[in-house]
Amino acid sequence: MFAKQQLNDLAERRRLLVMEANLHRSLIGLERAGLRERLAGLHAARKKIASNSPLLIAGGTVAGLFAMRHWRKLARWIPATLTALRWVQSLKSK
Repeated sequence: MFAKQQLNDLAERRRLLVMEANLHRSLIGLERAGLRERLAGLHAARKKIASNSPLLIAGGTVAGLFAMRHWRKLARWIPATLTALRWVQSLKSK
């Protein structure tokens, strides 16, 4: 009798674990689909910008080199820059 109860408990636990695994697979699938949608818009915008302006790529390269040379000076501006970006985003959301 005890062995049968133990087997029933194990079977129930296995069933619950399988259900939990299916739930996690579904959640991961939904997250993956949402991420694909967000990245599709980002990819389209990046393609549009890159195709319209090769000068933008060259400017980004020069800015990157400048940042590597003067990173300590630029690091002081990071808090102010982040604050300004948050302020601009708050204005956009209103």
